[in-house]
Amino acid sequence: MRKWSLKARSFAAALLVLLVFLPLTALTLERAHTSSLTQSMQDQLRIQNLGLISEFEVVRGVIQMPETLFNNSLNIPDSGTYALISMHRLPLWQSESTLHWQKVPELQRPAVGEELFLSKQINGRTFFQFSYTAEFEDRELMFPVTFHILMEGRLFDTELATFRYTLWQWLALVAVVLIALLAFSLNAALQPIGDLVRQISDVESGQTRRAEGNYPPELEHLKASLNHLLDSEQQQRNRYHNSLGDLAHNLKTPLAVLKGNPEIPASAHEPLEQIENIIARQLKRAVAGVGSGWQQAEPLAPLLQKLINAMAKVHADKQLDIQLLDPSALRLPGDTTDLMELFGNLLDNACKAAKKQVRISLHLNSQLCIDIEDDGPGIPADQRQTLLNRGSRLDTYASGQGIGMAVVSDLVAAYNGTLLLRDSELGGARISLRFALPV
Repeated sequence: MRKWSLKARSFAAALLVLLVFLPLTALTLERAHTSSLTQSMQDQLRIQNLGLISEFEVVRGVIQMPETLFNNSLNIPDSGTYALISMHRLPLWQSESTLHWQKVPELQRPAVGEELFLSKQINGRTFFQFSYTAEFEDRELMFPVTFHILMEGRLFDTELATFRYTLWQWLALVAVVLIALLAFSLNAALQPIGDLVRQISDVESGQTRRAEGNYPPELEHLKASLNHLLDSEQQQRNRYHNSLGDLAHNLKTPLAVLKGNPEIPASAHEPLEQIENIIARQLKRAVAGVGSGWQQAEPLAPLLQKLINAMAKVHADKQLDIQLLDPSALRLPGDTTDLMELFGNLLDNACKAAKKQVRISLHLNSQLCIDIEDDGPGIPADQRQTLLNRGSRLDTYASGQGIGMAVVSDLVAAYNGTLLLRDSELGGARISLRFALPV
């Protein structure tokens, strides 16, 4: 079964709504206009009826009506508007417009002082009837007289048909305009999706490395996630490559022991075990820190407190004052082992360089910020980049692997963070980590 595109589905759904909405709108407007037209017809006939009453007179028991009525349509035969006057169902008078009528129809009569408006069939034709019964006095006698105004429904039907024709003409024009606007708006709304799909195709074909351009907020996160995935994949390759170098570097000493012992005595067991541990650790490091953004967030304060307790024991001879400032509920998405290695390296280096004090600060602004400071000799500005190079080590740190800070740099980059080396207010170095807040 063929699947419809988002554009086709959206257009079909909107078109269906349009096809339902327009007829309902036409029906509603037509009913409203019919009701308004009917009310207008009633008001018109009421006025004509009042005019007929004003021209009616009874003089000494004789009904008198002018030869020419004020309402000229009542003076023209078959004009479509007719007037009749009756008393007790007996016809008293009828207008000249009924000249060709062969028989006066029997009409309903309202009670005295009341009016009647209705639609009825007379000789196969539709008429609107408005009747009013008034009471007159003559020779001290009161007698009711009913005044009837009839109007043919063809006039009403003609006006209603004209309205219906005009209404559908305009609705058809509105439908064409709405369909055009709908097609335009769908193209404009879905264009960013098409652009992103094309960029993904370019990435798949190798024409570009990342998705670029500005997108609506709904797609910007998708673009960022896609680029993050692409960057992480590239970083993963680089980490495999670097891990091989790290592995070779760390195996030098154990291999030297093995080479110096041709008979592989019992003293070689420990180096062999060390080699095995290094291999496991370096391979773990090679795949760590993918930083996809979907990892579970790790609370930082408890993790850092564990490292502080460990460093206090390792560097017990220095009796360091290690402070953790603002230990709030900040969390960083990442693997626990990665974060332990990252902050463990930084904290260990700070403790080695420090004289008496190490300070860790956590805070939030537009990013998640972690600062690790010491009161040691600091890192000269011209040597800070050197410290991040793999295998390099400054004399500031009396012991430790030269790749420590490079590993830190790799892990920070893997989690899309930034690493800055600056001077501390304590007098030593200040290592600043910045991570984007999870979306």
